Amino acid sequence: MLRGRLDVATRTHISGWAQDERLPHQPIALLVIDNDVLLDRVVANRLRPDLAAGGIGDGRHGFDLRFEGGLPGLGQHLIRVVRERDGAELAASPAVIAPANAFDAHETSLLQSVLDGLATTTAIDAAIIALSAQIDRLAARRLAPAGSKPRALVIDTTMPAPGRDAGSNAILSHVEALIRLGYAVSFAAADGSAPPRHPGIDWRSRPVHRSVEEVLTREAGRFDLVYLHRLDAAAGYMPLVRLHQPRARVIYSVADLHHLRLARRGYSEREPALIAHARKVRDTELAVAGAADAVLTHSHAEAAILRRTLPAERVVVAPWLVTSAKPRAVVPQATIGFIGHFGHAPNLAAAHRLAFEIMPRLRAGIPAITCLIAGSAMPPAMRQWAAPGVQLLGAVDDLPAFFARLTLTVAPMRFGAGIKGKLLDSLAAGVPCVATPIAIEGLDWPTKLAHCVADDDAGLADAILALCSDAALHRQSVLAGRALIKRDWSMAQVDAALAQALGSDAAAAG
Repeated sequence: MLRGRLDVATRTHISGWAQDERLPHQPIALLVIDNDVLLDRVVANRLRPDLAAGGIGDGRHGFDLRFEGGLPGLGQHLIRVVRERDGAELAASPAVIAPANAFDAHETSLLQSVLDGLATTTAIDAAIIALSAQIDRLAARRLAPAGSKPRALVIDTTMPAPGRDAGSNAILSHVEALIRLGYAVSFAAADGSAPPRHPGIDWRSRPVHRSVEEVLTREAGRFDLVYLHRLDAAAGYMPLVRLHQPRARVIYSVADLHHLRLARRGYSEREPALIAHARKVRDTELAVAGAADAVLTHSHAEAAILRRTLPAERVVVAPWLVTSAKPRAVVPQATIGFIGHFGHAPNLAAAHRLAFEIMPRLRAGIPAITCLIAGSAMPPAMRQWAAPGVQLLGAVDDLPAFFARLTLTVAPMRFGAGIKGKLLDSLAAGVPCVATPIAIEGLDWPTKLAHCVADDDAGLADAILALCSDAALHRQSVLAGRALIKRDWSMAQVDAALAQALGSDAAAAG
């Protein structure tokens, strides 16, 4: 009597065991049949320790077939394993191998073999043409079917990373708002970097999509909305967007007005060349803004500047979602902090001011006060700073843990533009922020936080010392900061702003 089993049946591997109970020590010859065609002949004589442990003879009853390249994946395979002598079939035979629903290693190997055999330029060119046509067909099949959600393409200079910077937080927040407003959202980045793990977004990245240009041209006329984030992306792709997506509504999100930041830096550092460059950047920014159907800014101040040259209804103040943390049970004493990306000139200058100009004043009032400076891209010269009471932490992965160490944060910017994302994060964490007028520019800053704003070093130091020494004032500042976040930086505010920028398209999407 035949006993045994077909244990594994895949396109690359068939294995199992077989034994004749009347002749338990004699190997059995088997036939492996694929769709009624003999695939191979095999003898069940391989050692299987599990069979030996189970008392099935001496365990030498196994068989194992491996197929280099695998069985063809385009059709179904019905695998049968039978005894050669009489056709008796093993248990679990036949086994069905379903057709491949993906372009896997076998198909890749077959294609590579064909391509490797091309020997002439003419043959190679013909293959490129044929493959390009098939790629176009696949790209067309990948698109959303007719009658589905309206399609939005978001273009940025780089892929966002949640929590990395204000720009990432803003663009991801706006993408989520578009999804809530009824759009199917695709995202392409100019630098080809790897996308984050984020549900609901169709990431257009390498190797499937080689460039933003490819997405725009291959899917010409297929997007209802194109959202351009930051000046470099908008200036670089606006002409292509208008050429290949003529029916799309185009939104340009400025992030911050570059020319304003450059001009302020130029005047602060007395650099005429930088001031002249700022004027050229201003012309570019206004030209790009003028070519868009709607312009987003996070700042009320920058909205006012844009409305000097653009129709007021085309400029929309759009926050991003900032989530408040639970109130802190314990507030650390006399520990202040600054966090930012130090490849950004305003942050580097502000950190230097805090360490070398403000901290000496603070130590005169509270000798034990400590300043923690954190952030990415610290230049080597900065790492050599030797300022009493100042600790340079470098990049921090856990922002809530950093804020938990602080009494308050400081944003002593002398120049810059746009909304300061880490200032908002600080308020949301229940950590008051002492700041310059430049740092809070564009926010609807409440009068209850007026004591947290000063322009000169002496005023900033006095505000910091007051918050460190007056628990009631500190508590009032925490509550006012959290109220600001809840009022102006909620999901409802984000959705309303994006809906306003979309105009009639928002109603159609919804």
